[in-house]
Order: sequence, then structure tokens, then C-alpha cells
Amino acid sequence: MIPKIPLSTLRNVYKTLVADGRGGTDKCPRFKAQSLAKGHYPNNHLKYKKHKTMKSITHKLRTLVLAAGTLAVTATGSSAAPDTNGYQANDLLLYFRNPAGSVNNDRVIAFSLGSTWDVFRRAATPGDPTFNTVISLGNINSFLSSSTATGGYGSDWTSLSSTIWVGAAGNNGSTSSGGTLTSNQDYARTIYTTKPRSGAGSYGTANSSALTALPSTTTAQGSVAGAVAGIGGPFVGVMTNDTPVSLPNANSTIDDQNPISSGIAGAAYNSLYTGGVMGKISSSTYTYGSISNVVIGLDLFRQTPVLNSDGWQNINGISDVTARNPYYLGTITLSSDGDVNFAAVPEPSTYALLALAAAGLGAHIIRRRKRQA
Repeated sequence: MIPKIPLSTLRNVYKTLVADGRGGTDKCPRFKAQSLAKGHYPNNHLKYKKHKTMKSITHKLRTLVLAAGTLAVTATGSSAAPDTNGYQANDLLLYFRNPAGSVNNDRVIAFSLGSTWDVFRRAATPGDPTFNTVISLGNINSFLSSSTATGGYGSDWTSLSSTIWVGAAGNNGSTSSGGTLTSNQDYARTIYTTKPRSGAGSYGTANSSALTALPSTTTAQGSVAGAVAGIGGPFVGVMTNDTPVSLPNANSTIDDQNPISSGIAGAAYNSLYTGGVMGKISSSTYTYGSISNVVIGLDLFRQTPVLNSDGWQNINGISDVTARNPYYLGTITLSSDGDVNFAAVPEPSTYALLALAAAGLGAHIIRRRKRQA
């Protein structure tokens, strides 16, 4: 509900109008000073019309200011951990490899971070109930500290900066079909991929090497999206809760789609992303915004691999090239204590709409004043 403007404030406004000659009592003799003091506004009076206009404008301004205030308050709110309920077809997977290490070097570890839409895109949308600047995605320290055959890398995993690699990727949907439109206006081929940050950098800004734009042909797009979607297949029905899962390389395609040789990452996901999409954990830590002791940050990007003929651009009003270029959503962080967080970057379209509304309202006020002058 929009708070009412105090009557005393309105009276002061109109007293100012009278004082500077804009619609004063000299122009409207029937409008007596005592009526003004009592707040009486005759329906057939020019001042009443000005009151109604100002009331309408103030109402709109107050609505806009309250909306902006809500965004600001929400953006600094407390974190909320999403319930991933194991691995689902459209989840983002955080995955680990230790190819040159001495523990579980023949396995991949994967952890479901939750829905690409519900957790990540909605988190970057101010006004959405789930919006927050930092979202806790869980803690995986106990699993990474385990050195069992089906566990992690031992209690000293944070010191293995020369061998442990981390990345994340997901596909919005269970297929790579370009014609399958999901409820959030993403085609099922829409993919989410990370690139490792080069240190802390500036909060809210990507600090990683650029991802390659998706190819323009449907066949090539399907190949990349299919490769991303395929990495989660082996975890369906295996990852049934919020605990990471370790699988042999032979049972997973993560190692195939993220080749690492002699400490160098090769082109990922059917050779599209030169230099790979995984990064090594750091031997030192840094602070990223309110997140401390970060050993690796992964910039998360979204790409929609569809052509104009698929209709996605017609719905969303963007070009095919823009859709295929990487769009930065925020940064996933892993801290030395095993905490995994997502620092979201609000989608600029929301703020653009707010700025546009403010500009339009300003123009409306100017036009009103010109007509009343």
C-alpha cells in the first residue's frame, strides 16, 4: 500500500504556489485563505485540479521511490540456501578433477548447485522473491576432505593448488532441442558455463578470459549444448540428495568434455571453448565482496544458442548475435572452509526499466507544468 502524503505537506505546497503567483488567490478569488488552511478544494476550482494533478504525480513518484528502495533493501538481505534435492536435468553442476594428484585422480566429483533458472537467473532479478546478492549453495568440506576411494582429496585439499581443477556448467532442460521452449523463455539448448576468475577483481564484474560466442549454425549449437547436457546424465538417480557424488572417469563425460593434459586445460565442450572452462584452486585466499577465504571464483555466463528462425529473439527482443554471446550472471565462489556461494549481478534490464520509468515520469511532470503555466 502506498503511504498517504501528509495534508500539511500538501498545504505547504499550495501555499508556495500562491506565494510565487502560480495559480494564486489573485487568479482565483473564490479560493479563500481559510479554505486553504482547512484543506478545502472545490471540485470546480483550478487549484483543486492542480491538487489532483500533484497528488497523482506524487503517488507515482512515491511508488517509484518505494520500488527502488525495495530493490536496495532486498539486495543487502541475508542469504538463503536453496534446496537442490539432488541432481535434476536443468541443474548447474559444480565439478572437480585431480588428474595429476595422488588421491582419486581417476575420478570426477560433482555437486548439484540447483536449477539454472530458480537459483541463478531468478537470483539476478531484482523484485523476484528469491533475489539476493549472495546466495549460500552449501558446504562440501566434509566430502572434499574425505580420502576414501569414493570420496574427495583428503583433509589437505586446500593445499593441492597445483592439481585440483574446478568448473561448473549446466543446460536448461533435459534435451538440446532448439525448438523446446521452457516456461522461463529459455530454449532447452540454453547453456550456463563458467570461466575461472583471475583473482578478486572488482565485485560485480567478470574477471575472467572471454568465453567464445556460440556458433551460428543449428548443428554446431546442438553439438555444444548436447555436450553440456550430457555431463549431468550419469548423475540422474545417483545424486539423490545435496551431497556431492564421485564417479570414475569411465562413467562420466566431464573428463572427456574438459580435457586436461600436463597441467593445461584443453578446449572444452566439443572444442568450442579454447583454454577450457576449469581453473585450479589458489594456494592463497582472497575476499570477494562479503565472501571471505575464496580459493577459486568462477564467473557464470549464460548463452542462448538459437537462430532467429527459432523465435526466441522475437519473444525477447534481442539479436541472434547477442543471444549467442556470453552474458555474465555473477560469480560462484569456493572458500577454504568448503562454503560455496553465488554472488549474483542484477540483470541490467531491470534497472534499465526503472530508469526509463523515472525519465518518463520526469517528462510527464514537465509537460504538466508547461500546460499549467
